[in-house]
Order: sequence, then structure tokens, then C-alpha cells
Amino acid sequence: MMSGWRRLLEEESEHQWLSFVVFSIIVIIGSILIDWSSDLSGVQEGSSLGVQGLVIDSTEDSVLYQSEDGNIINYKGQENLAQYATCLEEYRGMTLACLGTEGMVAFIGDGGPECDTEWCQFSIGENLTASQISGNGDALLFVVQDGTSDSLAAMWYGDSNPTPLVSEFDETMYLDIIVPTYEGWLIGGSWQAPPNWLGSNPASPPKYELVIEAKWNGVGAPSIEVVHIGAEGAIHGLFETKDGYLATGTSDSYTITENGVESLGISSQVATDDNNGNVWLFGDIGSKTVAIVADEGITVEKLPEPLNIVPTYATCDEEGMISVHGSDYSDDVSAFSIDSDARTSITSLRGILDLGFILVSLLILSIMGWNVTDAIRKGEVF
Repeated sequence: MMSGWRRLLEEESEHQWLSFVVFSIIVIIGSILIDWSSDLSGVQEGSSLGVQGLVIDSTEDSVLYQSEDGNIINYKGQENLAQYATCLEEYRGMTLACLGTEGMVAFIGDGGPECDTEWCQFSIGENLTASQISGNGDALLFVVQDGTSDSLAAMWYGDSNPTPLVSEFDETMYLDIIVPTYEGWLIGGSWQAPPNWLGSNPASPPKYELVIEAKWNGVGAPSIEVVHIGAEGAIHGLFETKDGYLATGTSDSYTITENGVESLGISSQVATDDNNGNVWLFGDIGSKTVAIVADEGITVEKLPEPLNIVPTYATCDEEGMISVHGSDYSDDVSAFSIDSDARTSITSLRGILDLGFILVSLLILSIMGWNVTDAIRKGEVF
């Protein structure tokens, strides 16, 4: 068989035109397959979260979603109506939930006889309603409503009679995401400009992307420091990276390190990190690509079809399946999922073509080398 291929590739072979035609056909077919393989692998309809509705938040064991009957929390298949719930958070093996109840936060899965399979509540102090919550060691930080703005309050976990003090903000802020850091927390959201800001509409001043840092020493209210105010929009995601943190927003995304804040020039509606530490950024309805930020750099993958929903939430499960939820212009809820490992898998179309290209190239180069060696041995002149 090798000798037959060898004769076809010899320049003086009477079959050289046949080999050229076959080679041209292979190139054309290969180019078509390569174009197909440029689409992101592992994309499919539906979600891995297993609920019917618009997902608001989730943890490993729980999903908060909006149904026709209102907001529902699904905990290990057990569903409870939570009309005003806004967040879920994993903390010390438990699931915490912001139920929109003044002075209380719900929890489940503490391993005890009463609250392991049933929702219980603990007090966070009077006149406080938590919309977001994050634990860092023994400390709990809350985003609480303060009139038409958001503020921060902190308490020690297990305090039976908490009296958390609320941070005083001079500006109007809307805080949507909290992540713990070594020294405290990073919080993302938006800052609303004052009325008549730079000639804006006084009835609806613009909001700008905002990242702040909070620290709490257990005495007084949490201290606040502004890390970054960006373009008009909101920060919706904060992710830990090798060198610091990545903030994803509707106008731009930023790396936050000891050297400062750097713009990446990538906007998104939602983002999530996969099990390999890569952050996936999804754009608005009609987007044809997804950006993936990794320690090695940024790659842009082409989606098989443009997004047919406005993404509102994204997450990645322990098996590496990314689920993206949202709704279309008719408010019909939909979702799709992506196998985050498929794009680098050898079993994907792209992987198969790459392997095939390498093997065919090695075969052709080996045969050509064989011909050259044989010609030199025979004393032929090139």
C-alpha cells in the first residue's frame, strides 16, 4: 500500500495528475469540515438545572427560579414558594437564602435534626432586609436595602442577638454580587449619578459600572473603598483569577490586581466560570460568539447559532456543563447548555480534524522523504 502511495507522489509518475485531483478534492472537503468545526462544540438546547422557569440564582443543591406561581426554591427536589427571594449562597455546608423577609435569613442543610431538610431562619437584626449575602470565615456580609439605595451590613455567624451597623453611603449604589477575598469582600453593581449629572435626564440619572471593596474588623460598620467606576452599565460578575480578580460588566470587563484595574474591552450580559478556571462571557440576544477569559489569554468562540434569548443567568455544574438562562423578546423563557470541556476534547469534530490533519501530514511527509532518500541512493539529480 505504501509503495502505491509512493508511486502516486512521484513527480514522473503517470498518475501524478490523478493524485493532484484527489489532493485538491481532499483540500476542498477539508476546508468545508474545518469551517464547520470552527463552531463551538458541545452546545445543546435545555439546561442541566432541571427546573421549568427563569433561573435567578443557584448553588450546588438549590435553584431559585421564577415560575407562573412566583419565585420558587428547589432544594434537592424539594420545592418551596419564596415569593420575594433574591439570592442563594453556600456557607459551611449549608444553603443560605435571602427571602426578602425583614430581619431574617433562611438556611437549610446544617446537619441538625430540625434544619437539615427543612428551612429555618436566623436573625440579622431589626429593620434590615438582605438581598445578597456572603460569608468569609465567621463573618457574614449583607447587601441590605436602605431606602432607594443599597448598603452593607455585617455580623458574626451564630450571634444570637445581632445588631449590625449599616455602612453609610453618600452616593446611590445598587449592589448585585459579592465575593469573599483574603482581606474582606469585593462587591459589584452600579453607581447612580446624581440628578442633572452632565446634562442627563434628572428623572432617570445614568448608572455606571461599580466595584467596591469592603472590610470589617468586627467593630462598627464595614469600611468601603471604591475600586473602580466604569462606563454606563453594571457589574454582574466577579471571579477569582491567578493574579487577582475579573469583573465582568455590561459595558466592559476588568482585571483587578495589585497593579490596578485594566480594561479588557469585552462587554457581556452574564458570565460564569467553569471547572478549569476559565470565565465564559455571553453577550446580548443575537450574539454570534462567546468570549472565554483564561490565564493564558482571551479566546473568542463562534456559536453554532446566534443567541435567541437575552441571557439573565449562567452557571456551571460540577460536571463542567454550563447552563445559560434567559428569555426572548416575547418573554418566553428558554435555556441552552454548553459542555465546557468539549471544545478541547479529541472526540469533538475539531479534535478529530486536527488529529486527522496531523496524521495525513505525517503520512505525506514520510512518503516524500522516502522518495527523496531513494532518489539520493540511486544517484538521481534534483
